[in-house]
Order: sequence, then structure tokens, then C-alpha cells
Amino acid sequence: MASDNTSSDFTAGSSTGPGGHEGTRSDVEAQIARLREDVAGLSESLKSLASHQADEARKQAYALRDDVRDRGERYWRQAQDTASELEDEVSEKIRAEPIKAVLIAAGIGYLYARLFR
Repeated sequence: MASDNTSSDFTAGSSTGPGGHEGTRSDVEAQIARLREDVAGLSESLKSLASHQADEARKQAYALRDDVRDRGERYWRQAQDTASELEDEVSEKIRAEPIKAVLIAAGIGYLYARLFR
């Protein structure tokens, strides 16, 4: 960076020009120009770094979203399969003992009516 030789440039330029002012002024202006270039370069580096980190964060967010969606779909399919199996079991029991199923349904209906009347 330009700051390594700042003091040597400044002192070397102080002996040039009438009274030492002209050489010092041009050296200071040159140093300021180098500092501006360094700051502009640093600014570009920071922009690039921030852009890269934002891209990485975006990729991680998309990956997390996809993972959560896949898990949700998997759990939904498992719930549907379980509900379907339960429905099949209930249907088989009703077919095996229809009178018992009707009496149970009537009893549940009677309790429901009594509770919510």
C-alpha cells in the first residue's frame, strides 16, 4: 500500500522548489491521489466481498427452503398413508361386524347430542 513510504516521500520533497513549498505540495497531492486510489480499491474490494457473501447467504437460504419443503412433503405423504391405512382398517372392521358398528355409531351420536344440546 502507499503508506509504506509516506514519510520518506514527504521529507525528500521538502528540499525541492523555492522555499521547499512547491515540492512538498506536489508530494502531498501525489500522496492524496494514491490514498484516493487505495480507498477506491478498498471500496471495490468491500463491494465484491459483500456481493459474494450475499450470494452465499442466498444460496444457503434457497437450500434450506428446499430442504424444508422436501421434509414437509415427506411428512404429508406419511400422514396421508397413515390416514389411508386407518380408513382401510375401520372399513374392514365395519364390514366384519356391521351391527356392532351401527350400535357404536348410535351411542356416539346420542352422547354428542346430549353434550351439545
